[in-house]
Amino acid sequence: MVRIGCLLRSCPNPVMAAAQGLALGNIFLALFLWIDLPQKILFPLLGLLLLAQIPAPFHPQQRESLRDLLPYLPFIFVFYLLIGTFYVCLMPSYVRFSYLKGLELFFYIGAVLLAALLFRQKRDYPLAIGVGMGVFAVAFLHDFNRLTSNLAMYAVQAAAGFMDIFCLGLFLRGQDVIRRFGLGAGCMLAGPTVGLPLLYAQRWPFFMCTGGNLVLGIGLILFYFVQSARTRRSSEGTPSAPDTPPPPETQETHLAELCRRLGAPREIFSYREWEILKLAVSGKAIREIASLLNLSESSVKTYLQRIYRKLGVSSKAELLRKLARAGGVAPEDHPSP
Repeated sequence: MVRIGCLLRSCPNPVMAAAQGLALGNIFLALFLWIDLPQKILFPLLGLLLLAQIPAPFHPQQRESLRDLLPYLPFIFVFYLLIGTFYVCLMPSYVRFSYLKGLELFFYIGAVLLAALLFRQKRDYPLAIGVGMGVFAVAFLHDFNRLTSNLAMYAVQAAAGFMDIFCLGLFLRGQDVIRRFGLGAGCMLAGPTVGLPLLYAQRWPFFMCTGGNLVLGIGLILFYFVQSARTRRSSEGTPSAPDTPPPPETQETHLAELCRRLGAPREIFSYREWEILKLAVSGKAIREIASLLNLSESSVKTYLQRIYRKLGVSSKAELLRKLARAGGVAPEDHPSP
């Protein structure tokens, strides 16, 4: 599983590649369920398919700080604890009342593909939608009938799809994918494992209805305020901190090489994003970039946010530090206006 994460990191767009892989996997799962292959054939076949990726080379690793990942791990653990346990509780009723066998897989497929598109706009959109769908699903726990069982299953699948893409986007960043993916996937899988004993408790529906909605709701509000504060800080421009001096002079090809080392090859940037990136690392302020490129300041800020996401940073200061650590980048030879 971790090796597959490393292979995905080598793709030009790891999040979309992960979404397409999950979608194709569920399509094949639906096909296998429809064919009803014997387990003696199905499981060895799945094993052979997994072995096919062994010869493929993966992204080189380099130990990095995990400070952008660690705050999310407790929330990821709790989310999958609740959703995984709820899924197990729901399955018997869904099997009994389902409208169409396998239909729930297409809600998951649609969710992961939509989440990958939203992730490119803002990283936390899939998180917010996934938590919202989780709260919606848990609301049906009081009474499983034909309608509520189907709605709850569709909501659970959508919640899992959005959250899976958010988590994969969080794990498949930077140069230290093995540690990031190992810790993150471990929290994802530990959640349902710890949650299963709740099924043996006499009052597990009470625990899930009250505790589940409280944790998911409070978590969503908490991350909203955290991300709003981060966005405000990053949009205020580059702080003139003494420990973040401008990087030394370099050519455009050197900048492209540094971005490639950081896992963001030149090809994933649009023409406008690349032009703004060159001006940003040259020390130009947002207002100057907007004037040079004949853009509004809000448009420049939007492009910068996209650049930050692709390079795995949250501000211009962090961008300059990361480029400097990658090899010392500095201003392009752009004349001042």
